[in-house]
Amino acid sequence: MNKYIYSTIILMLLTICLQAQNSSLSGKVLNDAAQPVVGASVIIKSLNKGTATSFDGKYIINNISDGEYKVTVSVLGYETLSKTAIFSNNQSINLDFTLIESFIELQDVEIIGRRAISYKPDVTYAGTKIGTKIIDIPQSITLLNKEMLDDQQIYRMNDIAENVAGLTTRRPDGNSFVSRGFRIGHNHINGNRVLINSDFSAPSVTTHYERVEVIKGPAAALFGNSSPGGVVNAVTKKPLKENRASASFTMGSFNTKRATFDITGPLNESKKLLYRLNVGWEDAETFRDFQKNKNLLIAPSFSFIPNEKTSINVDIVSSTANDVAGIDRGMPILQGDLFALPISFNTAEPYDNRQNTSLLFTVTANHKFSDKLSFNASYSKSDFNQNFLETRSRNRFTDDGTELIRQINDRVTHGKSDFLTTYFVSKLKTGSVSHELLLGFDYYETKYTSTNRTTVGEINGVPNLSFSDRIIYNSISELNVNFSEVAQNFNFAFSYKAIYLQDLITFNKLKLLLGLRYEEVSRFGLESAQEVNDAIDNTVLLPRLGLTYSLNDNINLFASYSESFQMPAIPFGINSIDPGAAFRPMASQQLEFGVKANLFKERLFATISLYDIARNGRLIEDPDAGLISIIQLGDEKSRGVELEMIGKISANFSISANAAFNDVEVLDDRQGVQQLELENNNPETTFGFWGKYDLTHGFLKNMSIALGGNFVGESKIIDPADNLIDNTINFDSYFTAKAGVYYSIKNIQLSVNVNNIFDERYYIGGLNSGRIFPGAPRNFLARIEYSF
Repeated sequence: MNKYIYSTIILMLLTICLQAQNSSLSGKVLNDAAQPVVGASVIIKSLNKGTATSFDGKYIINNISDGEYKVTVSVLGYETLSKTAIFSNNQSINLDFTLIESFIELQDVEIIGRRAISYKPDVTYAGTKIGTKIIDIPQSITLLNKEMLDDQQIYRMNDIAENVAGLTTRRPDGNSFVSRGFRIGHNHINGNRVLINSDFSAPSVTTHYERVEVIKGPAAALFGNSSPGGVVNAVTKKPLKENRASASFTMGSFNTKRATFDITGPLNESKKLLYRLNVGWEDAETFRDFQKNKNLLIAPSFSFIPNEKTSINVDIVSSTANDVAGIDRGMPILQGDLFALPISFNTAEPYDNRQNTSLLFTVTANHKFSDKLSFNASYSKSDFNQNFLETRSRNRFTDDGTELIRQINDRVTHGKSDFLTTYFVSKLKTGSVSHELLLGFDYYETKYTSTNRTTVGEINGVPNLSFSDRIIYNSISELNVNFSEVAQNFNFAFSYKAIYLQDLITFNKLKLLLGLRYEEVSRFGLESAQEVNDAIDNTVLLPRLGLTYSLNDNINLFASYSESFQMPAIPFGINSIDPGAAFRPMASQQLEFGVKANLFKERLFATISLYDIARNGRLIEDPDAGLISIIQLGDEKSRGVELEMIGKISANFSISANAAFNDVEVLDDRQGVQQLELENNNPETTFGFWGKYDLTHGFLKNMSIALGGNFVGESKIIDPADNLIDNTINFDSYFTAKAGVYYSIKNIQLSVNVNNIFDERYYIGGLNSGRIFPGAPRNFLARIEYSF
């Protein structure tokens, strides 16, 4: 009897224990844009139990005993959130969390990576050199996150243009854009000026970029010598504190094959040493004849965070971009008819080739002396090498217009640059007024050397290109080319040093941004360079003034005034007005007004801006005197309005939309210059959109569909060539549509993107009558990606 009683008691106790241990807690952790938060810590501190969220934001904690507990979720970049859960009787509880991004924990310098996954822009460091909400900066800034680049399968920098209001490409090679009527280039990475050869190289690969920022209008107060159209800055992917990895393979039109690999995580248990490695590979042809590209990018990154006051990051980007067949230098306009030749036509030959290698090394450090004072420093060293052999248009036709006169270039180029920026940031208060003071110093130096052998025309063994009966040459040995005995050597050096002061003042609903930069510029290398330095004032003082007023928590009004300057390239010509005089720097000023807003429960960010830019001092060929005579223009004006929206309008619907209108005018009243444009290929009107919808119900619940389009209005170029039917070349407006379909199966995502769905035939622009660039016909990309 006693044995039975004891057995019953023991069985009851075991049952109670088992019931107490079988309760569980599960759920999902999302951000305020309804995107899963990966790697968030979910902890029941009183039980010493916890876990981390998976790639879909889900978590589960088992074996929870009965009772009432506080459940806490935390992750860097978001505000910590706690909820209470009561467990009893073997209960399974579902508890979801929505985290709000925290700007209190912003890094002073971007050392570790971003965890959020959303189109919506959040913070920029380039706008003020300190982590600042983009809504609080009194200047238009477009920020494209890696999610946007990934969904559209953007692989090269030039492809970002249709996602940015008023930004257009001039040509498919290089890293060249037109913004607000002015030419700008991609020459900043992680906020540092670096050497990117934009004139003769392929566009930068984007697989290792966390985001791309386009700062609109003059930005010289922070970036120095730069275009009034703006600055393009790319931010590389930084290490994360949790382990993540992904690999992808893509196939598509024009025999395209691509592969990427991205892995990150801690290197030690304390998570004080982090790493990340990005690899990108491509082997592809294009729709143009005789073109084949082979590219390889390797980009490791390391972060060292020994304590809460000190952090260091090292980035290395090594890339090789080879065109192993004919280089794309555009196609000629035959007898004034843009569509007389097929868009596949290439003036190059199959033996043409181009090899680019580049190496970028960046180290960034931050030390906090206190909550009120920190020191930041960043150094970048870039190195660029290029060899190419090309057969290209001379921009001249034979008298009867049936043949194109060509030249062959054999060029070796080397460039290198060093950039150093150091600055102190002080956060203090004077009564009810808050200040974020920044005092800094910049130094930049670049050296560029090039050796070029050139030969022109049939007399030197370069055959004209016959449009009616073309002969293709597979090797230069088939020609009897007579290169010049003396190669052209080009050596050029450019440097600047600057000090700058900035104060971001906050008083109630007002934010006032004050900036001032003093810069000294020097150029060396050409025989006339020192003479130019001696003849002009190479020092400049650049102010920046901005005001932001918060109508409420989600809408800000802003206004700003900024200036910019550009040192003129040392021309291979003389001043036709005053042959002994040097050319002054180009000076620009911008006034901008606008509204920035967080809409749809802060899921969607929108900006509308109006701007007026004036520039003075552009160098052009003298219309009355010929090629080697140069004049400097007077005033030019660019005015316009831009609208952008990016983010989510519902939990399932992500969107990016932009529209821009730009009007340019040359005010110089001298004869022969009134018909000039500020820049070639500068359309008045552009419009772009991209929408992605996530299906969440039924058998298609793991699928997303996307649709987009891009409209570019009419544009033109002015070509001074002698034997043209018309010196003005007009490009019609065009609209292209694109779509994407995405399907996820656990850790696998399948993606298919189709571009130019309706197979529109169009030209993105050109440089002259011998070099215009057609847009790509209908094409597709299919990708499989595995995350682990």
